[in-house]
Amino acid sequence: MRLTPLNIVSALLLTSVAYLQLNADASGWRLLGSVPLLILAVLSFISDLLFRRFLVKLKRIWIIEGVFIIFVLLLIIIIQKI
Repeated sequence: MRLTPLNIVSALLLTSVAYLQLNADASGWRLLGSVPLLILAVLSFISDLLFRRFLVKLKRIWIIEGVFIIFVLLLIIIIQKI
């Protein structure tokens, strides 16, 4: 098993979901907030599998997945500004 940036992101997102589930408040907003994080975790895991399937070298995977993460973060920021 090779460690990649999207593996790290998936692990962080799943940890956040577990934290929100364990420390839920009375209003239920934390439970509702864990749904998008769970969706992002699944999408990052699937995209990691796709990148691993099409790219062989670990260095190339790190570069392309890093650029992919930066691109997604920029899209999220741009969408929130609109």
